[in-house]
Amino acid sequence: MECVASLTDNESKESIRYFLSRRTVLEMLGDRGYEVVQHTNLTPSLAEFRSRFGQKPNPQTLGFCVSHLSNSSNTVQVAFAGTENIKKVTVMNICSQIVDRRSLKSLILIVESQMTSFAKKELNHLPFKVEMIRIEDLFVNITKHVLQPKYEILSDEEKKALLTKYKLDEKQLPYMLKTDVIARYYAWEKGEVVKITHTGPMVDSHVTYRYVV
Repeated sequence: MECVASLTDNESKESIRYFLSRRTVLEMLGDRGYEVVQHTNLTPSLAEFRSRFGQKPNPQTLGFCVSHLSNSSNTVQVAFAGTENIKKVTVMNICSQIVDRRSLKSLILIVESQMTSFAKKELNHLPFKVEMIRIEDLFVNITKHVLQPKYEILSDEEKKALLTKYKLDEKQLPYMLKTDVIARYYAWEKGEVVKITHTGPMVDSHVTYRYVV
């Protein structure tokens, strides 16, 4: 994993923040099964990111929309809310930039500041799921750490086979909270079972399971 300190220079730190957070959210959506190749090819390096967006990027230009590889009608819009306090009009402006709200399944809102109660109410009234992520949580992709195990969601058939093999109810498995950083990264839902495979110099292979609650 690239060291964040290696990107520090005398140029705009603002561009570094946006470069890192945008790159991580693209990687995250790629891991969720969305088509992101066209976007990652546009800004593969900090220098090229600055060439395209400038030293002080306008947050409105950083957003993008992607479709799921297995279902093109499953689309996600990513929007950067900027440094100003998020008001109702901010939410309305972001929504006005969405080309086709009818096909949108989810909005990922990258936030840097406080949100007013009116803005929160406006988000609750939207006809699609809204996922808010603090920009500082995207500076590093936590799943790329060398000590991170491998995560896999079991299919319904795999989950049934696992529970039958060990004569367990799914709720008897160890829990993983839906708010866990890894669960949030992959957008796992309640009721899903995660297979976790640990490998490394201290262990050849150790498998555990978690039930998302």
